[in-house]
Amino acid sequence: MPMLKFDLRGVDVKLHGVRQDSPPKMNSIDYEIIVDTDENDHRLELLHANVRKYGTISNTVAEAVKLEGIIRRKA
Repeated sequence: MPMLKFDLRGVDVKLHGVRQDSPPKMNSIDYEIIVDTDENDHRLELLHANVRKYGTISNTVAEAVKLEGIIRRKA
């Protein structure tokens, strides 16, 4: 990721949404970001903080539903 100078080989994102039937809407979304990287834990958490603070999609979704998640290193 050039802006952060963050070295990664790949990223997987897992999502789980909770839907309400009446009226139909999403109540919450949980996510897990799995990063294939050799960056240290502090840099990995910094990436997560930046995604939460500056991510267009995460900010848009967080305004509409409860958005919670974690970031972790690929095993």
